[in-house]
Amino acid sequence: MVGLSEGEKHFIRGGIAQDIRTDGRRRLQFRALSVETGVIPQANGSARVRLGGTEVIASVKAELGKPSILHPDKGKVNIFVDCSPTAEPMFEGRGSEELSAELSVSLQRCLLGGKSGAGAAIDLSSLIVVDGKVCWDLYIDGLVISSDGNLLDALAAAIKVALSDTGIPKVNVSLSAASDDEPEVDVSDEEFLQFDTSSVPVIITLTKVGRQYIVDATSEEESQMSSAVSVSVNRHGNICGLTKRGGAGLDPSVIFDMISVAKHVSQQFISLLDSEIAAAQADDE
Repeated sequence: MVGLSEGEKHFIRGGIAQDIRTDGRRRLQFRALSVETGVIPQANGSARVRLGGTEVIASVKAELGKPSILHPDKGKVNIFVDCSPTAEPMFEGRGSEELSAELSVSLQRCLLGGKSGAGAAIDLSSLIVVDGKVCWDLYIDGLVISSDGNLLDALAAAIKVALSDTGIPKVNVSLSAASDDEPEVDVSDEEFLQFDTSSVPVIITLTKVGRQYIVDATSEEESQMSSAVSVSVNRHGNICGLTKRGGAGLDPSVIFDMISVAKHVSQQFISLLDSEIAAAQADDE
């Protein structure tokens, strides 16, 4: 990103302190949001999300696999993010690799809970076909096409939309008399089960600039942050995950306040996203 002059930095920080951001928004106001579904025909589900100048794509591919020995009653989800070198000059070389890894880990933490799947926002038990033998493995890929801040929230929104577009093929299972035998499965090419996204959260990142914090920060605003807290919240107001970046420490009372604000703002963002999903699905029909 192009460096800012001292005057520009002061203008950004001063505006946020006065609740007037450089693009005219208030501190807790999002940029314009647009959604497309079905953008990758060969995927089980896909979506493109634009949030201001940030544009991302998420795709979901479902494959039959075998549950892990430690969690025989759960399927598996893998999330990987790639940052296109054309999205931002800093994405060329190792900058892209490091940011991709950071975003992937943050999305895993916010959407999938711990390694056991406990607290997962995506219900891993819904991906089981036969306990201990057959499950669905979901491979979720995110691609950053254009970057102007708030990548994590945009990617999480794209994943939620892509999952709402995802059809899991219906599977008929034939179990043999011997419990040790591998079951025979017949995957339908015509019947699909819609993926349940009711518990899939959005991520709200609160970026602290000076003494204030803002949502949906642009790249210029992020350059002035001391720290940022990302909270994943579902439509029931439940916290599904939390991650922090930035070197500055935060008082626990500030973190609790940020979580409270994120919970409140998340419901507004979920309603906005739901409206965009409904409009996108109507266009596809």
